[in-house]
Amino acid sequence: MKNHVFHFLLFLLPYQYASAQDYVLTTRGDSLTGEVKPLLYGVEKKVQIVSPGKEKTTLSLFEIREFSSEGEVYHPVKGESGYVFMKLLKRGYLSLYAFQPEDQMRFDGLLLKKMDGDNMVVPNLGFKKYISQFLEDCPVVTKRVKDGEFNKKNLSELIDAYNDCVDNRTVNHVKAITERQEQTTKASVWDSLEEKVKGTDFSEKENALEMIAEIRQKIQRQEKIPNFLLEGLKKSLQQTGLSDELEKAIREEQNGATLK
Repeated sequence: MKNHVFHFLLFLLPYQYASAQDYVLTTRGDSLTGEVKPLLYGVEKKVQIVSPGKEKTTLSLFEIREFSSEGEVYHPVKGESGYVFMKLLKRGYLSLYAFQPEDQMRFDGLLLKKMDGDNMVVPNLGFKKYISQFLEDCPVVTKRVKDGEFNKKNLSELIDAYNDCVDNRTVNHVKAITERQEQTTKASVWDSLEEKVKGTDFSEKENALEMIAEIRQKIQRQEKIPNFLLEGLKKSLQQTGLSDELEKAIREEQNGATLK
């Protein structure tokens, strides 16, 4: 999965400009303020911005990342007939846009766009079928669509449910990665201790190796390590000079688990 959390935060940054005045954010990273006049009719879509000093600047669609005019936010989005300016209605990992159908001036068309670039026009016919296919990566949401709980009339609630699904999945994915990294770190410390025990001759060697093996198994199963097991290992290693290595391994474990 892509790092949706990171990209979503980047996606939100330009939204801070939308509260007070017209603006244009360019693909070069410039932020221009003034009176913004969308020139959305004709083959080449453009935007004209008039600065407070009355200086006029005209930018083409491919020079603009986002602009706001009269409180509405627009993005260049690839639709069925190529890139056009679309009006942002709802922002998120899954965003909702309004667009001008061919040969029309009104923004009567609706388009859903995922942050990974995948998009589809909201259908008038076959809503359940096509929306379910488009959002199939969140089975819980698609089931609610198929059951009739979500339809075109409550599209906003559908988008919220899908974005919540993506957010939860992203959090769980990051959590799983973090847990795997923690387990790998813990296991490597115990691996090192085990190798040093194998290379040391002492009377309790076999018992110590058995206890280390049991501890490693519990770490792999993400189980808590009983305190009596650690205490027994400490006693076995008292005369080996490996006490520091053992304490290091125990500290790693205590950082991520509560001992019984």
